[in-house]
Amino acid sequence: MNELPQRGPVRLTSPPAGPAVRHLGGNEGLDLFCALDYTLNHELADDLAAGRRRPEWMWLALRQGRPVARAGWWGHPDDAEPAVLDILDIGDDGDAIEVGATMLRTALARVVPANATPPEYMRFVPPGWRDQASSRRVVESRMEVARRNGARLFVERLRFEWRPGTPIAGPADRLRFRAVGEGAELIDLMTRVLDGTLDVHSRSALAGTASPHQVALQHFSDELARYRSPRSWWRVGTLADGEPVGFVIPASNDYGAIIAYIGVVPIYRGNGYVDALLSEGTRILAAEGVPRVRASTDLGNVPMARSFARAGWRNFERVITMTWPRDSEVQRDPG
Repeated sequence: MNELPQRGPVRLTSPPAGPAVRHLGGNEGLDLFCALDYTLNHELADDLAAGRRRPEWMWLALRQGRPVARAGWWGHPDDAEPAVLDILDIGDDGDAIEVGATMLRTALARVVPANATPPEYMRFVPPGWRDQASSRRVVESRMEVARRNGARLFVERLRFEWRPGTPIAGPADRLRFRAVGEGAELIDLMTRVLDGTLDVHSRSALAGTASPHQVALQHFSDELARYRSPRSWWRVGTLADGEPVGFVIPASNDYGAIIAYIGVVPIYRGNGYVDALLSEGTRILAAEGVPRVRASTDLGNVPMARSFARAGWRNFERVITMTWPRDSEVQRDPG
């Protein structure tokens, strides 16, 4: 990827009486940035130190020195461009949505390279966010800010968590487990499980020009290959004759232990094998003494969600994901 172009000083995009829009300067201003509350605030200092966030990716709208809106992107330390917009907040002012929309428009024009599609926007929300007026108002107002800048709802996901003390089912009699083989075995299995997948991201990728093999290879290189946790944790579940039924990818990212991927080969779906794969992945991570294991699945992937529930995992959160159409164009300041 090309490096972001060098840009001049950020110019105010509002009338003098309105909010000033700028990004952080070094770690200076982090306390100001965190004046607006969100569940990720406690991670920001470490993310900045590790290079997962950068001052030029963290934007504020200030009214008389008071934060009234903010946006923040996250990326891998070696990436030239951010991977996701995961912080978008506004205050309680009467014009908060308008201010937030202006702030995000300014930030997008500075953060996203010319002719590039903005990375997706994701927000962690309470599991029952629609049931309470206050939480619904918070979520929908942020979605409206993104919508006014061209984003559209893509998918809602369920986040699950396993904690020590939650029972783990014993090894399944019907399946045997082994380490993932060398070479292209995992890519081949990932390609096979894309047939009939309920995962919206995968289905969107398959709807484009890429083949299932290319989609699997991209998923592997963009996500699975980046985990620094041992690949010896990865497991293939087989029948007694060695025929692969599916696989599970236990891993650890920068924030803790996760089940990164579970897949069942299409002809073996509907037989409960997903439960055995989930239990095996959980067992591997539990043996490492981790304080928790997290995983997520699309709201529409009912079989996977039911498997987590049967295994005693708690649905502690949801994720709203919005995306920009591939042909969308970011509005840019003339300066």
